[in-house]
Amino acid sequence: MTLERLHLTRWLSNAVLLLVLLYFGRPFLVPLAFALLLWAVLNAFVSLLRHVRFPAWAAWIAAFAFIAAALYSVILIVSNEMDVLIQQIPTYSAKLAQIWSSHPFLHQFVPAVDVNTLFKTSDLMAVVGNAAGSIGSSVTEIVLVLVYVGFLLAEQRYLPAKLGRINSMCGTRDESSIIHLISQQVQAYLGVCTVLSLTMAAITYGTLRLVGLDFAGFWALVMFVLTYIPVVGALGAGLPALLALIQFGIFGPAIIVLAVLVAVHFVLTNIIEAALLGHSLNLSPFVIMLSLTLWGLIWGVGGLFLAVPLTSAIAISCRHAEGLEWISDLIAGPPQRKHNWPIHWLRHER
Repeated sequence: MTLERLHLTRWLSNAVLLLVLLYFGRPFLVPLAFALLLWAVLNAFVSLLRHVRFPAWAAWIAAFAFIAAALYSVILIVSNEMDVLIQQIPTYSAKLAQIWSSHPFLHQFVPAVDVNTLFKTSDLMAVVGNAAGSIGSSVTEIVLVLVYVGFLLAEQRYLPAKLGRINSMCGTRDESSIIHLISQQVQAYLGVCTVLSLTMAAITYGTLRLVGLDFAGFWALVMFVLTYIPVVGALGAGLPALLALIQFGIFGPAIIVLAVLVAVHFVLTNIIEAALLGHSLNLSPFVIMLSLTLWGLIWGVGGLFLAVPLTSAIAISCRHAEGLEWISDLIAGPPQRKHNWPIHWLRHER
């Protein structure tokens, strides 16, 4: 076996081993990854407040208050509206079956659907019940994530010194600067996505309240979560639109909800996000779709949220690793124009 084949064989073996470890280490690695992301969001939020002249202590208090309020709101919305939604499943199922039977032209789009099976109340309630159970079972993971974040915050003041010692022991390459660059760009991505997701949730809530749709708070929470995932957020707009069709029995409110949410999502993710982030996360759209598929298969739903930050971190690491620059070039997107709104507040001292 030649040296090149031996090198390729080792590389493929290591890649397969890494995928196996990522898959079977999911119960440990997913909470840790979410803890790192939440830690990055907190630091990004504090950096933003420091940039607008907040004292350090006030910025950290505001950051913790924001996280606590967000968790409380999620628990309140899920606990209050999930029970009511489960109770309304039989009514919604009957209305949806009536709409389906009274509009024969819908059968042309999905002709092979068995309406009796599709709108079977027991099956729908089982699906919603399983979703509620999975939300309840994730409380333990949330607590574990918060514990990890607490330890990360307690030790983050010592990280620069640790990275400096590692750099001095490992050689002359400045690994600490690479880690700092990865941290900056991931924080920028998460900070912008959080602001845009909050905006999407607020507009969703206001639109659904104006239309008079039930469970406006729940759907606002759903759109907040889905906006973090590229592409999926736009598809998620169809869920409240479907509920509008079921609730009102006419297409007008559903079309209004769908048009408004899709338009707002497009502006937020394709115009404002691109303007704010600029070159910092220049990933190919095809690579983003591949990363969503790969991380979704490995880590499930959690992998969908982590796909873009993880892929960005891999791209930055390869860009600064000798011999792996081609990987960074391969997954990069097309050249972008410089925008007028750079994310510069992360460069300030926290």
